[in-house]
Amino acid sequence: PARPASGGDYRVLVVEDNAHVVEMYEYALRKLRGGTGGVGVVVEYAANGHDALLRLEEKPRIDLVMADIYMPVMDGFSLVERVKCDPNLMEIPVLVISAGGADARARALDLGADVYLQKPVQFGDIISTVRTLLHIGR
Repeated sequence: PARPASGGDYRVLVVEDNAHVVEMYEYALRKLRGGTGGVGVVVEYAANGHDALLRLEEKPRIDLVMADIYMPVMDGFSLVERVKCDPNLMEIPVLVISAGGADARARALDLGADVYLQKPVQFGDIISTVRTLLHIGR
């Protein structure tokens, strides 16, 4: 199975200002740990794009960013743009999960988001998308 860049557990940074949504994502990500083919996943959080960028500059390296679009301080559009324009961060896959419409989807993907999932999102969609982005075998 694929291993994260850090060699240990996969690190997923959830960038979301709604605590209930954060809990849901963490529950979904915990499913990656269970069963055969389970992998180690460490979930970290940032309440906005600014806090996320600060974390992304630190070690250990984040393997995947899951971001909302509509947040205070720095929104998800700005976060995606900053990550994908930074040579040190541009290889990190970015999964955007938002209730935004077609315009938001198009803009996020244009800025470099790897995948855009529409809220409300199903656990299975989160899990399969994360597996794909992290190259985790079934």
